Amino acid sequence: MSKHISPDCLIFDVDGVLMEALESFPEMIRIVFEEEWGRAGKTCDAPGYTLAHNAALKRHGAFNDDYDIAWTLLNISFPRGDKISQALPSPDELGKIVAGCERDCVAWLRDNYEETFDYAYIVDLCARTYFGDETRPGTWRMERPLLHAHWSDLPLPAYVYTGRNTREWRLAQMALRWEDFPDERIVNKDSGITKPSPEGLARICERFGHERPLFFGDTASDRSSHRAFGRGWFVSIGDLMPDEPLHFSSAAEALRELTGWSDRG
Repeated sequence: MSKHISPDCLIFDVDGVLMEALESFPEMIRIVFEEEWGRAGKTCDAPGYTLAHNAALKRHGAFNDDYDIAWTLLNISFPRGDKISQALPSPDELGKIVAGCERDCVAWLRDNYEETFDYAYIVDLCARTYFGDETRPGTWRMERPLLHAHWSDLPLPAYVYTGRNTREWRLAQMALRWEDFPDERIVNKDSGITKPSPEGLARICERFGHERPLFFGDTASDRSSHRAFGRGWFVSIGDLMPDEPLHFSSAAEALRELTGWSDRG
């Protein structure tokens, strides 16, 4: 255990921390954007979403829900032109456009843009694209585990605070081989708490009597959640926030360095 770090539990985000989802959700957004752009009679002459767009939004605390991202981009882009190449903001421009957006990106969009694309319809289409149906295989198949250890073998009690809904979490559970992870140890979208709210961290700590969590996240919404919570330590995983004091390439590396844990059995 690091002499400066004395956690009493581990709380994990899922995407980018426990699961590699850098292809699955961005690909879902791209497919939905291009499909609906074409259905609106416009021209698909460029990709409807890229990893650079994804990075620009994930560095902003309000864009944690990928279904909301697809809807937001469609409505922002629609009045800007006929072709995707002229209408979809570049990653840099997109970052500037959303800079004034605070917590609720849906409310912000409705305050600043016309809602050309129906929210409920786009959210349903995103779900069908991610999970798959009779016409498509589902982009979730592009995911893989990032932490190759059972939750019960980790050095401290483990919990999850994720923006995934329960159905999405079940897929991650299977991939991680965490099917026996107790439901009471997770706060997800279906709990009625969404990031960047600190309430998910508070609920876990209050329910199980913890005071000093290590919270592993990879996006600005994760960092904002922890800052508002104000206890324990935030551990930045991946490439989006390399300037965080506790920054590591993977959760396994962070666990080894911060707790002395060995993942070699």
